[in-house]
Amino acid sequence: MTGTKGQIGARLRAWREGLGLTQAQMAQRTGIPLGVLKKYEQAVSVPGGEALAAIARTGVNMTWLLTGDGDMWAAKPQETAPADPPPELGRHARRLQAIARLLDALPPDRADAILTELLSRAQDTADAIALRRELTELRAALRSAS
Repeated sequence: MTGTKGQIGARLRAWREGLGLTQAQMAQRTGIPLGVLKKYEQAVSVPGGEALAAIARTGVNMTWLLTGDGDMWAAKPQETAPADPPPELGRHARRLQAIARLLDALPPDRADAILTELLSRAQDTADAIALRRELTELRAALRSAS
């Protein structure tokens, strides 16, 4: 691989590998046909505008991808004052929004792992609370029966 085309292909491959994705997974995530993605990585062709937009949505720093300058990961967006959360989010809305912003800045596989762990812990806690409640009700029923 020589020239700009080869460098973009090499950086695209490095990015995909940094995400921990196979070529097939990257193709699925971006909507770029697998054969076309392979050609980009092999420097047979260069991604056009639509392909670059799809690749950008994976979180890559496009300046790095195209020129090699800067960090591989896109910079986190500037913090802006969050809009008032919709009422359906409930009383923890601001924290949930903050978690969502943090997860959006992570590689997708890491964000998925963290979400899975959070959901598991929340479910375990809810199950424990429900079990305590049932145990309390059972004790009260046994006391009133005796």
